[in-house]
Amino acid sequence: MDGPVSGMDSGEMADAVAKEKPLVVGISSITATYYRAFELAKNIKSLMDIPILIGGPHASIMPHDILNDGFFDIVVAHEGEFTTLELVNEFKKNPGLLKDKKTLKGVDGIFFRDGRKVVGTKPRALIENLDVLPFPARHLVDLKAYKPLPNQYKRLPITNMVAIRGCPFSCTYCSNSAVFGKRIRAFSPQRVVDEIRHLRERYGIKEISFWDDNLTIDKKWMTAVCDLLIKERVDVTWCCYGRVNTVDSDILKKMSKAGCWNIFYGLESGNQELLDIIKKGITLQQIRDAMKWTSKAGIETRGSFMIALPGETPELARKTIDFAVDLDLDYAQFCITTPFPGTELYEQAKKYGKLSKEYDKYNIWDPVFVPYGYKDAEEIKEMEREAMRRFYMRPRYITKRILKLRSLGDIKRNIEGVKLVMGFTKSEPPEKKPR
Repeated sequence: MDGPVSGMDSGEMADAVAKEKPLVVGISSITATYYRAFELAKNIKSLMDIPILIGGPHASIMPHDILNDGFFDIVVAHEGEFTTLELVNEFKKNPGLLKDKKTLKGVDGIFFRDGRKVVGTKPRALIENLDVLPFPARHLVDLKAYKPLPNQYKRLPITNMVAIRGCPFSCTYCSNSAVFGKRIRAFSPQRVVDEIRHLRERYGIKEISFWDDNLTIDKKWMTAVCDLLIKERVDVTWCCYGRVNTVDSDILKKMSKAGCWNIFYGLESGNQELLDIIKKGITLQQIRDAMKWTSKAGIETRGSFMIALPGETPELARKTIDFAVDLDLDYAQFCITTPFPGTELYEQAKKYGKLSKEYDKYNIWDPVFVPYGYKDAEEIKEMEREAMRRFYMRPRYITKRILKLRSLGDIKRNIEGVKLVMGFTKSEPPEKKPR
């Protein structure tokens, strides 16, 4: 059940849950959506006495705080597939499982309350062979109800996939390794292509958006996936996220041939000293090289930048904007630095500025962290608007977009994109939708 996509508020969702009379309820949440998860759990508890589980990055990192909020019964930490399955089976055998603390203590990977004390069980071992997992149960949701942002897709319908877990890098703002570990684990190349074929044949999907933080992290694996897509002539276009120090000219050409049409790179800053503070592990020259190779391979270049990093001032932010303009990316995203709980950046923020704990604003759009180099949150918002104006309102950029128009669909997407940019540059951004 997906309330926001269905247009339901937390009260309506709670009513819908109650009508189903489930044995147990599970909710997934990131930091930015925790307040919604909290309200939903509160509303469900007001209607029925039922066990409520919560999982996701926020729950994995802050289980004690969540359980002390009083509306969640069990936190499923880190990878939750087998933990959730085990819990559901236990609830089937014993609906009163919450009172059976001995049995709960035997379930790896969970947190729960025992009186006034929060108990954490043995961490569950990470899934070594991801191929044992079934395809996601996409038949339970309306895939066509999920609309991508304009210019973030070439063909419809589109859906998302995740192929890799874990990250060996140490970027201070990221919680990936805190949830999935530093060691890379990936679905086998054949399993990835099998899922793509399944999506193509069962749902008519024409495009895949890979949501892995870094699909290009293993060139040998990436090459194998591309070779299979080419060999099996899978009619699909796709896009992904990547790191500039994990690509080269050869792999990018291979990806393009296999259907990749855009790569979204985390570039973060045009200042080497700020990149070093957040332990990004890349250089400005690596960024320039990767953008050049990507464009030459026929793949659109997309980059995200962080406004108000630790140590940043408005002057340094303008250097980042200059850098983005000089790169002449096909698309740039300027996000406001959000130090999520559980990350090193969360601790850095306390040293470099003022940090709010209003978790409903931890969304990369609202300034919850104000570095000492900025006067206030409004100055950060104005810097974000300045970045959008300077990047997207350039005659060179506008001309470039016009010359790329090939169809009525292209025209429609670009008009929608212009409206979106205007919303950002004038005042508060319009309603945010996931990529």
